[in-house]
Amino acid sequence: MLACDLEESFMFELMYPRNKIYDESFLDKCDPKIAAFYQEYCARKQGRTMPGRKDFDPLDIKSFLSGITLVEKDRETGELFYRLAGTEAVELRKKDPTGKPVKEHFYGDSWEEVEENYRYVCECKSFIYDHTVDEDKIGKFFHEEIMFLPLSDDDDFVNIIMLYSVKRLNSSE
Repeated sequence: MLACDLEESFMFELMYPRNKIYDESFLDKCDPKIAAFYQEYCARKQGRTMPGRKDFDPLDIKSFLSGITLVEKDRETGELFYRLAGTEAVELRKKDPTGKPVKEHFYGDSWEEVEENYRYVCECKSFIYDHTVDEDKIGKFFHEEIMFLPLSDDDDFVNIIMLYSVKRLNSSE
């Protein structure tokens, strides 16, 4: 059972760890775009635990923009809202979730699993690499890779979760 130690008295237990990697071993098997985006993310930490949204200038990361989704966590309520959805996320959902609650517009198998991903990133102040193979509505199999990455204005409270995803049709199908 995977867990992260935030303090000696706190452990985060994962109920849905399948297809997820919580350390940098994903770099050996991920899509090159995912690896490049993760390196961009790490370069922007500048000695901190995690970068802030202000550390990402869209002009500097133009090649990644279509795969980026930003989810904001309300400091008071803990609710999650989509603040930005790249064109790939919009195409996958067939709608733009920007400005809407994640709980009502998430893309995944279950709210419990999706919520766990966001809780892990926020509470552990660390990333998740998730990869799946699914069948779409026209019977083609595709492989999707997603990075969930924490952003913070004060290097303490995770106020934004940045997702970067890559989706491709499986060539062997």
